[in-house]
Amino acid sequence: MKQDEREIIEQEVPSILTKRRFLLGDRVLWMMVVMFFAISMVVVYSASSQLGFKEGSTTIYLKKHIITLCLSAAIMGICYFTKARFMRRFTWLAYAVSLVATIIPYFQAPINGAHRWLDLGFFMFQPSELLKIATIMLLAARLSAKHHIIKKIHLLPTTFDVRKWFRKPELDVIRNEILPIISPVACACAVILPDATSSAIHIFIVSMVMLFIAGIRWREIAKFIVVAAVLGLAVIFTVGRGDTVTSRVKTWVGIEKSEKRSSNLLDSYTDSEKARMAMYNGGLFGVGAGRSVMRARLMHPESDYLFGFMIEEFGLLLSFVIVLLYLWLFFRALRIFEKCEWLYAGLLAVGLALLVTSQGFLHIGVAIGLLPETGQNLPFLTQGRTGMFCASIALGIILSISRQVEQGTLVPPSEQSSNKHI
Repeated sequence: MKQDEREIIEQEVPSILTKRRFLLGDRVLWMMVVMFFAISMVVVYSASSQLGFKEGSTTIYLKKHIITLCLSAAIMGICYFTKARFMRRFTWLAYAVSLVATIIPYFQAPINGAHRWLDLGFFMFQPSELLKIATIMLLAARLSAKHHIIKKIHLLPTTFDVRKWFRKPELDVIRNEILPIISPVACACAVILPDATSSAIHIFIVSMVMLFIAGIRWREIAKFIVVAAVLGLAVIFTVGRGDTVTSRVKTWVGIEKSEKRSSNLLDSYTDSEKARMAMYNGGLFGVGAGRSVMRARLMHPESDYLFGFMIEEFGLLLSFVIVLLYLWLFFRALRIFEKCEWLYAGLLAVGLALLVTSQGFLHIGVAIGLLPETGQNLPFLTQGRTGMFCASIALGIILSISRQVEQGTLVPPSEQSSNKHI
C-alpha cells in the first residue's frame, strides 16, 4: 500500500489513541487523584478498623469514608466543569458566604471545646477551611486586576504620620493599593485566629507567597509581615489563645511536660511523641497493615496523626511517595501557571496548590517533630469530610484551569468587565 493511501485511511478511520479524551486537562493530576483516593481508603481502613470493631463492624468507618470519597469526586467534577470566568464573577459572593459561615459558630455553643464547626445534620462542617479557598480566589482576582501596577504597589502606608493618611495622596494609596490586596487576607485571618490559630497563620503564609509570585516587591512583603506578626501576637494574647500557643511551643521544645514520665507509662507521653514512636517502630518497610502498636494509643490516628501511623504500618517508602505526590502537585500547578495567558487563572491554580501542599507539609512537620501541634489534617488522605471536600474543591479548580488551557478557552476578559465583580 502506498504511503499516500495509508495516510488517507488513517485520517478517515482514526485509531483508539486518536479519539477524543473524556476528561481533558493535566493527565498527571488525574493520575494523582486516583493515587490519593486509593491510598486514602487503605490507610483510613487500617487506622479505624479497631475502633469500628468496638462498634460491631471493622468496616463501618471504611464505608463512611467511601461515601465521602464518592461525594468528593462529585464535588471535584462540578468544579472541573466550571469555567474560570464564572468563578471570578462569583468570587466575592463565595468569600462573603464563607466569611459569614466562619463567624456563625462563635455565636453558638462550642463543639469539642471550640467554635469551629457548623452542625449540618449529616456531618460537622468546618467553614474556615472553605474560607481559606475563598481567600485565595479573591486574592488572585485582586492581584490580577492590579497587574499593571503590581511592581509599584504598597502594602503599608508610605508614612507613619497618621495625620497624612487622610490627605489625598496617601488616601489614594490606601484605597487603590493597600485595601484591595490586604483586606481579604486580614479579614480571613481575623475571623479564623480566635479559635484556629494555626489555620490563620497557614492562610497568611500562603497569601504572602502569592503576593511574591504575582510580582509585588519582596521588601514591601517583608515589612508587612513584620507589622502583621506584631499585631497577630497582640491579638492572640488578647483573645485568650496565648496560653494554648505558649503551651504547645513549650511542649514542642521540651520545656513543659504534661506528666512525670515513666518508661512503663506510655500514656504519659503526648500524641506527637507517640507518633514519632510509631515512625520509629515502622522503619523502612513498616510492620504491616493492621499491626500498628500505637494505633490504639493515638487519639486520632485516622486524622491528626495519620502520617506517623502510616509510617508505622507501611514504612518510610510509602511516606516518601506521599511527599513526592504533594511536591508533584505543586510543580504541576506551576506548569499550569506558566501556560496561562490570564494571570487570575494562573495565580488561582498555583495558590490553591500551595494551600494544599503546605497543609500537607504542616501535618508532616508536626508528625516528625519539626513543628508544634497545629491540628492540620493530611489533604486527600484523612477521614474528615470537611478536609476532603475542600481539598477536592481546590484540585477540581486546578483541573478546570488546566482543561481550559488545553482547550485554548482560557482567554482573559477585558479589564473593565473583569473588575466589576471584585
